[in-house]
Amino acid sequence: MLTRQPFWFLRHGQTDWNRTGRCQGRRDVPLSMAGEAEAHAAIPHIKGLGINAICCSPLKRARSTADIIGRSLGLAVVDVPGLEEMDVGPYEGVADYSWVSAWREDKAVAGIEPFPDVRTRVAAAANRALGTASHVLIVAHGGVFWALQHLCKSPFTPLANCRPAHLSPVGETAWRIEMLTPQQTGSA
Repeated sequence: MLTRQPFWFLRHGQTDWNRTGRCQGRRDVPLSMAGEAEAHAAIPHIKGLGINAICCSPLKRARSTADIIGRSLGLAVVDVPGLEEMDVGPYEGVADYSWVSAWREDKAVAGIEPFPDVRTRVAAAANRALGTASHVLIVAHGGVFWALQHLCKSPFTPLANCRPAHLSPVGETAWRIEMLTPQQTGSA
């Protein structure tokens, strides 16, 4: 269960493996030049959102994205173990996502970290991150966002690299997830 506190989520910038469609999982693939540019381009969309803490996955692609954002906001970045991408085992480095649908339905897929385990890990890590401040930005991975969507009982919707999403509790148990466009953030 997630702490009932609104927060922002940002998927890391592009890597060469994203560009070529390969599964990254726990492989510590760095940002590409395009990914660094995406992180810089996200800054105007994030400024003015009231973010007062940045927490991220310790993997390079998320940490580098968070560092770029953090420098622009004058905020330190805190690594939060548990926000890493899921372990995709034999699919790491391979452009094969045929396993994803079954995996998101909680079916066992040989060699891949089970989705229920990912959700438990991500919920604990997100709650630690949310305990750091009132307006937290979490910078992590697509699989982490899938886990958050499931925890929020939201349909699976892809999140582009470096596009902010706002997750906010509604009532006692529901959540709303908004994937923001530049017009919604007030930036061009």
